[in-house]
Amino acid sequence: MTKGRIIIADIEKISCKEEWILSQIAQRYVEKYQKHKRETDKKQELIAGYLLKEYLGVENDAQLVMNKNGKPMLVDARKHFNLSHSGKYVVLAIADQEVGIDIERVRPYHEATAKKIFSNEIQNAMSELCGEEKDRIFTQLWTELEAKLKVKGIGFSKEWENEKAKEYFIETRCIDEYYVSLATEEKISIETEWFAGTERK
Repeated sequence: MTKGRIIIADIEKISCKEEWILSQIAQRYVEKYQKHKRETDKKQELIAGYLLKEYLGVENDAQLVMNKNGKPMLVDARKHFNLSHSGKYVVLAIADQEVGIDIERVRPYHEATAKKIFSNEIQNAMSELCGEEKDRIFTQLWTELEAKLKVKGIGFSKEWENEKAKEYFIETRCIDEYYVSLATEEKISIETEWFAGTERK
């Protein structure tokens, strides 16, 4: 069985100066940082680039290439990766095969969204739930679907319903009020770690 890693960073606990990090990361993440106005959005892009630099040695755009769906990949393809962020957390997944990851803060159940993306069976099961439990299950299922779609970088394109029906290995973690889901085509052994200096106390 191949191995994978989930690295979690808390953007509120990064001790390095932003200016220094900007000098270390690939230009695409510098530009994403610069285009955002909200401080949280800026830090998410900054730390996404920093995680790639620290764990995969990505320091410039020449080390990255986009697949046909626009998903970033390493040029040498020695490892596969995917990034996601929500609120104060940024997560990086690394694996020996294509991988998708999604993190979301628990969100209120949204019936119209559930009808659009979930099967009748799931919708019926969720109709029996209420309150926080319903919100949590809704969020968990959402992250699992997003992770599946991000394996190939499809997202909610015209092909998403075909991709949704495919069988994937999925592993989900709960961090406080957040859910993190990782998806791969074949089962892997996953280690979860906190980026240095950002562990929960």
